[in-house]
Amino acid sequence: MEKLIVVGEKFADFAERNESVLTVNEFERFVWSGEIQYVKKIIIGQGVELDAISRTICIIHQNYPDKINEIINIQDIYFQNNRDLKNLVHKKKKENILITPPEKKDFNSYMSRLIIQDSSELLCDHQTGQHIQGMILIEAARQTIIATSEKYLLKEAGVAVSDKYFTLTSLSVSFSSFVFPLPVNINLNVLSKKISEYGRFTCECLIVFEQAGAEVVEISFSFGVYDRNYISKKEGEQASICHNKYLVSI
Repeated sequence: MEKLIVVGEKFADFAERNESVLTVNEFERFVWSGEIQYVKKIIIGQGVELDAISRTICIIHQNYPDKINEIINIQDIYFQNNRDLKNLVHKKKKENILITPPEKKDFNSYMSRLIIQDSSELLCDHQTGQHIQGMILIEAARQTIIATSEKYLLKEAGVAVSDKYFTLTSLSVSFSSFVFPLPVNINLNVLSKKISEYGRFTCECLIVFEQAGAEVVEISFSFGVYDRNYISKKEGEQASICHNKYLVSI
């Protein structure tokens, strides 16, 4: 076995049905057996949590130090404990981080990578089949929008709102293939963006998920970023109107 892929326990079905794929627990036993010395390339797939695989990484460091460099994407899982990234994607729990920090490719193009964790809020109930559920990819796209806006788009547009609120205007999803628990690139392309006279930032973008060289999912987003005080006032007004209408209707 020259190449080995490691996935989380939630994707045990994928590991069982495909060669050269092990779950995190199987990988630890594999390392203890000494078979890792024959592997030339190790890839971290989806579902792998740093807390779950850290003991195995320590074993490799101690007994097979040269093999650490053969885990080609090991740095991605360390982002799971990155406090700045947790704030960037607007999550309170680290296990709900789904992406690496976005990187700028060119003027209107940015890229992140998918880093699903077994204990993610979207995997807590169940996992069906070998593929990644669509709602996880939609949430990963949402996190990509928020993180890219926080890190790049708002600063580049000169938006200086400290207490901001993101609102989704429209969403369109197209799946052309199943997505499996292997590495996934997330490409965000900005189609249009503008700032209103009141400081509202609006943006339209296309997010493309790429796996094994193929584009597998496209998600179109339109969203706005407001000052929290402004949107809270509007939200309160609409809540009151809806509440009163409902009371009249029953």
